[in-house]
Amino acid sequence: MEREFNGAITKRKMSLTATEVVDAPVFESRLSVFRVRANFVAPYRKCKFFYLDRSNLKSRKGFMNHVQNVCRGWPNGVYFLKLTNGKVFARYEIVNDEVRTIFKDSPTTNKEYPVWDHFRRR
Repeated sequence: MEREFNGAITKRKMSLTATEVVDAPVFESRLSVFRVRANFVAPYRKCKFFYLDRSNLKSRKGFMNHVQNVCRGWPNGVYFLKLTNGKVFARYEIVNDEVRTIFKDSPTTNKEYPVWDHFRRR
């Protein structure tokens, strides 16, 4: 009996698999709005918070349409949306109530904004 037991142990093979941990893109439904001025950046007083759904982040065009709907009547300029941890989620330029560009990289750090991770995942 002891012999059979030892044989059963040696016949079993253990397999180890390595898994890669991939961080999901950061998503928050409420983002702070900041307006870029000539010499400084300040919170935008007219609309302190910008609300998003995951459905708005399915494509770049969907995100741009949502931004245009929310930002009607805002002055021309560059704005950015900040997460609660202080990182910039997205940066865009408004000209005549239309989103002209959504910036891909930060001009200071040359890192890609997190909103682009959502566009790539879809």
